[in-house]
Amino acid sequence: MKTVSRELFDFYEKNYRAFKLIMEATFDEITITDEKGVFLTVSNSCESIFGRPISEVVGKTCYVLEEEGVFSKSVTKMVLENKMKTTMVQDTGGGRRLIVTGIPMFDDDGSLSGVINISRDITEVEKLSSQMEEAQHLLGWYSEELKKRRSVEKSDIVASSASMKKIIETITHIADIGATILLTGDTGVGKGHIAKAIHNIGRKSEKPFVQINCGAIPENLLESELFGYERGAFTGASKDGKKGLFEIAGEGTIFLDEIGEMPLQLQVKLLTVLEEKEAFRVGGTKPFKVSARIIAATNKNLKQFSDEGRFRSDLYYRLNVMPIHIPPLRERPEDIIVLANSFLAKFNEKYGVMKRLSPKAYDALLHHGWPGNTRELENIVERLVITCVGSEITWEHVFELLPSESSFSLQVGDVVPLRRALDELEEKLVLKAYEKYGSTRKIAQALEIDQSTVVRKLRKIRENFKW
Repeated sequence: MKTVSRELFDFYEKNYRAFKLIMEATFDEITITDEKGVFLTVSNSCESIFGRPISEVVGKTCYVLEEEGVFSKSVTKMVLENKMKTTMVQDTGGGRRLIVTGIPMFDDDGSLSGVINISRDITEVEKLSSQMEEAQHLLGWYSEELKKRRSVEKSDIVASSASMKKIIETITHIADIGATILLTGDTGVGKGHIAKAIHNIGRKSEKPFVQINCGAIPENLLESELFGYERGAFTGASKDGKKGLFEIAGEGTIFLDEIGEMPLQLQVKLLTVLEEKEAFRVGGTKPFKVSARIIAATNKNLKQFSDEGRFRSDLYYRLNVMPIHIPPLRERPEDIIVLANSFLAKFNEKYGVMKRLSPKAYDALLHHGWPGNTRELENIVERLVITCVGSEITWEHVFELLPSESSFSLQVGDVVPLRRALDELEEKLVLKAYEKYGSTRKIAQALEIDQSTVVRKLRKIRENFKW
């Protein structure tokens, strides 16, 4: 039996202690197997990584440990099969994820004698990466939401009422959803402003926004305006043909105002556009793709129209995917003041003046019925800015410009004390008579009361104006 010299023994012992120290101190997990895949030694950190005591790992083959779920798939097995360095991701029974590199060991004669596996725990790194990805996603979402909010602020939508704030919230949410939108509401409520705001808030705000009033174009011209025409399609047609508004809109938005006025035969073609996303020019045989988002608007009751056969029911339901009803100004008096201030600032800048509304002028605006809605309010404010001589717009100025009603009507908004209702009715009658006749004598005759009573009531209204 050959004996090992003391010097050689000390050399091996020293190197073994160094190897053990490395195995215990390294942040990486190190395992060593023999040529059959039997684990000979593992670093101490492997116990927490594998979720097993070291004694249950050492002495077992990589095949058995893989079956027992100590690790999801064995890099040792792959090295033994391929006889080459291999790197892979491995999940362990301890709930960790590792990136493992298996390195084959060869004898002097080239035969495989074992495998060294060096593993790095990437569990926390992956968690951090996932958190960073989520944070970036949230940052992108917040950025888009902020962009939408700023777009709303830059739009012409000015509102203080709960109903309009809800509409702003809705259009902010749906701006990037390509669904067809149907805007309903009385004439002058601002359907066009809402449509433009939806376009501006969305990601396609740089794309064209094309608007057409379906009731303002003669029926025989509307089809060619919407869909274009080929050369020679009809007498007087351009020799080069013409693109229609759907083609011009491209990937932007086409706003079909007064959709209830669209002729029935064109409704069929619009229905095809919504269903097939393509259309034909007048006189054309080759379809073009329609990529534009469609926003329609009407002041009519399309459901009633469809029931009466004046509007196709299938088109109505295609348009009514995302309905938004804009309430009239009379139902949201909170918006009157903010709108008036917005229009006042606009026209002060336009005409280079500095007019202001008195408190009683605000009262006068608040208590008008506004049958023309925001469009009427804008018109009145512009006329006030132009016609008012002084710097302050008074209630008398407002009163002179507000349109007269052809007949008396009583509107009851809510149940109030009878005395209060009578007082308000009396004030309105006196002011309406003042608007019509202009003198206290004629007012007294019209209302069949004393002239002194008229003077007293007008003085009271001037002192504490509520109209």
